[in-house]
Amino acid sequence: MRRLVALACLSLAVAGLLAQLSAAAFTGSTSIPSNTVTVDKLANYFSVVPGTAVQAGTSTAVASGNVDTMALDFGLVPSARTFTSVFRITNVSGATHTATLALSSVPQVSSAVFASSGNGSATLASGASTTLTVTTSSTVAGRGSGSLRLGLAGVGWLYRDYSFHIDEAPEAPTAPAVVQKPAGRLDLSWTASTTVTNLAGYDVYRSSGAAYTKLNASPLTGTTYSDTGTADGTTYTYKLTAVSSGSPVLTSLDSTTVSATADASAPGAPTTIALANGGGAGNAYVNAGNAANLSISITLPAGSLTTDSVKLTVSNGANSVITTKAGPAGSGTITVTGLNVAALGDGTPTLSANSTDLAGNVGTTTSVTVTKDTAAPAAPTAVYTDNNNTNADQISGTAEANASINVTKNSPAPTATYPTTANGSGAYTVLVAAVNGKPSTPIAVSYTITATDAAGNTSGATTLNFTDTK
Repeated sequence: MRRLVALACLSLAVAGLLAQLSAAAFTGSTSIPSNTVTVDKLANYFSVVPGTAVQAGTSTAVASGNVDTMALDFGLVPSARTFTSVFRITNVSGATHTATLALSSVPQVSSAVFASSGNGSATLASGASTTLTVTTSSTVAGRGSGSLRLGLAGVGWLYRDYSFHIDEAPEAPTAPAVVQKPAGRLDLSWTASTTVTNLAGYDVYRSSGAAYTKLNASPLTGTTYSDTGTADGTTYTYKLTAVSSGSPVLTSLDSTTVSATADASAPGAPTTIALANGGGAGNAYVNAGNAANLSISITLPAGSLTTDSVKLTVSNGANSVITTKAGPAGSGTITVTGLNVAALGDGTPTLSANSTDLAGNVGTTTSVTVTKDTAAPAAPTAVYTDNNNTNADQISGTAEANASINVTKNSPAPTATYPTTANGSGAYTVLVAAVNGKPSTPIAVSYTITATDAAGNTSGATTLNFTDTK
């Protein structure tokens, strides 16, 4: 009980003491002097306003916002290009300051620079301004999203990051080249797009006078395409686009166009083939006189073109001589000259000719055979018979069967020629000049005799000398 009374008295004493200390007296003795804090910002140095650059093919500005909220959206860029005056930056402070640029995570852009300096740093006097120039890449396609940082040089924390978006389409391939092929096929080729990153391939489009139709189901990764679904005589026009990989798929501008006509019709067959400088009977032989310089005529039908290639083959067994010559315009005859067929064996060589058009369609071959004989007959034998004075003298002998015999009088004058033909056994007889010799003054008689076969080959000469006396 005593302990409780004592505690109560102590509590009353403390309460009385606290009552003597007022609130005013307490705060007056513990006051702290006030301080001012100033926060800096990029807007104190630069203003930023949208420029005149617009998205390709539209009137929509690329830039929107101000120094604190600027956003850049280039939309679909169908080919590499340079955007000038994307936004304008102005020094709004009272002193010279340097602005800096840094683009991140947008490989579709090859450069983002200040127009005044050509790089990512521009020093501006008070009130001066410059613009942003952006050049897109010709090697990287696809969707690009990142940020462009605009900052104050020398103050690492004073900057603003602007959102940056671009859909860069691949660069268009070059104009395709087209070549006619057999059976109406048309082969296209082109030089690759300069885009190498995010390029899926190429699409080929064809028109025959109406709308274009895409020919390939999926992008072509190579730079060639064969169009086999054509109609003979129809002219087709082609164009190409390059397409990107990823999503969304971005398509380049169209290439320039190229046209060609499908050709599935082969040229007509030659109507005749003949020796133009044949020798022997009927000028129908290849002989020793023309084998090294043979000429052959080929007659071609209507519809032949000067762009057709006429192929001539002279063959005998496994050996052949081949040459080509341009065709005529329409029906006509061409002559191939200067053929050396001497190395082909004697016998019955075949002359064959056909035409191939520009598309490679090969026409039907026409063939004929001729006789090749380059072996000259042996020199004939010859005997002189003096029939005495008033009667013509006679020369007889043997030669190749059926050969043409040519007997030439060399002396006495005048000279003269006496032709004849050997029979099927090779025997021949021909009456020549009558020479009247005298016992005291013999007359020298001289003849040369040759044999020529049916192919026109002529033997060596046999010389016949005789002394004619009475």
